[in-house]
Amino acid sequence: MFLNILVAVDGSPSSQRALEHAIDLARSGNAKLTLIAVAPPVSSYVTLARVPPDAMAAELDKWASDVLAEALQSVPEDVLAHTVQAVGHAGPQILKELKRGGYDLVVLGTRGRGRAQEGVFGSVNAYLHFNARVPLLSVPGDSAQA
Repeated sequence: MFLNILVAVDGSPSSQRALEHAIDLARSGNAKLTLIAVAPPVSSYVTLARVPPDAMAAELDKWASDVLAEALQSVPEDVLAHTVQAVGHAGPQILKELKRGGYDLVVLGTRGRGRAQEGVFGSVNAYLHFNARVPLLSVPGDSAQA
């Protein structure tokens, strides 16, 4: 049984389905649920578009905050939940929170990339699969993929 569940959200259909599964698990086991969103780091290329890095960082933080607020609204009142917002690369930041919070399960959505694309671009799921010391539940976005 899982008592302390971390679910990563980014607003995508797969993260919404991951949140639904995490809510079901938390509800059935009377577990605590933590939602995490990670604002990506600002690329050095934003200056080429004449966007100030501080302005882009603020936009990315707002995006993560909005994603968390929307996700938290979908959590029923009978499920104990709170949020964590981080900045950086998603895999390492989620791993850092896993270690800090003493979670016993992490739930993530999947993008549905094939093995070749995943090998080239990498994936948060793969990163956590090889680095996390807790079970990982990967949830596809489309119910037809499940």
